Order: sequence, then C-alpha cells, then structure tokens
Amino acid sequence: MEIHLLFILFISAGLALGIYGVVIQQGANLVRMDLRTTLIAVLWGALELAVTFAGCRIGKWLLLFETERHHSVFWVNLLAGLILAGIGVRMLFKAFRKKTFLEHRMEQLDIREDLLPTLRLFVSGLLAGVACGLLEYDLPVVLISAFVISVVSSVGGYISGQIWGPAPCRKAFGIGGCLLFLVAIALQVVRFV
Repeated sequence: MEIHLLFILFISAGLALGIYGVVIQQGANLVRMDLRTTLIAVLWGALELAVTFAGCRIGKWLLLFETERHHSVFWVNLLAGLILAGIGVRMLFKAFRKKTFLEHRMEQLDIREDLLPTLRLFVSGLLAGVACGLLEYDLPVVLISAFVISVVSSVGGYISGQIWGPAPCRKAFGIGGCLLFLVAIALQVVRFV
C-alpha cells in the first residue's frame, strides 16, 4: 500500500471521528431512527465531499504560485503538516473541554439546531482538503474516502448515540485529534526518509 493512501485514510478517519463526535450527541437525543436520519447521514457525507473538493482545489491553486519546485517541497509539507496539526489540536481541546450535554429528546433530527458545530466541522474538512491539495494527493481517492468514511461515521454516530448516549463523544474527538496530529508529524518525518 502506498504511504499517500494511508495518509489519506488517516486524515479522512480523523475528520470522520469529529463528525462522529457531533452526531453521537444528536443520536443520544433521538427517539427513533427513520429514513430522514439516514438521508441526513448521507448529507453529512455529501457536504464533507464538497468541502474537501473545494479545499483540494484551493491547495492545488496555491501550488501554482511556487516558482522552483525543488525548493518549495519543504514549505509545502510544513504548511500541510501545520494545517493538520492545527485541526488535531483543536479537536483535542474539544475533547478535554468540560461542557455539559443538554439532553432534550426529539422525534426527528433538526439540522438547524446543529448548524454551528456542523459549520465548524466543515471548516476543518476544507482545511484538510487544502492540505491534501498541497500534498498533491489523488483527488478521486481523497473524495471517495472522505465521503464513505463520513457517511459510515455519521450513521454509526446516530446508532451509537441511541445505544450508549453521548459518553463516547469526547473520546471520538480525542482519538481524531491525535490521529490528525500524528499524521502531521509523520508528514514531516516521511519527507526525510
């Protein structure tokens, strides 16, 4: 397996754990799962796909400004690593922050209630897409992994929330943050190997 594919999967999994952390809170409040819940899970994946695509395009656009390819590889890897490390640290802060969970049972999901956490996650997806674009990862592979892993994690989050409640939320943010931070470090190490 190529190392780039492994990095793509780890980046997608780290972002998907952030989605899982938000969605598990919604699942804990949800009385029953229905078709609408499944469609919203697919919407999570589609939106993650869209912001990752936009981020990859921005990253590729930023590469157009480099003048000498061999001199800028260091800075491109460093910038991509800093972006991923920043996302990871933000997720770690979210994991260790003491915030109360307000429980309010709902018959159906209301996407408007969770708009702000959703937008924050998509900013992370956009920045991770920029990092993947800077690293010139294969766009279809990045998009497919972002979509599939996001849909699976959102469906899993709704189901896990109903079964275990919101308890695994902080663990998901912590694991996702560590994963992204470790990928950022690995990017710097692989450059020298």
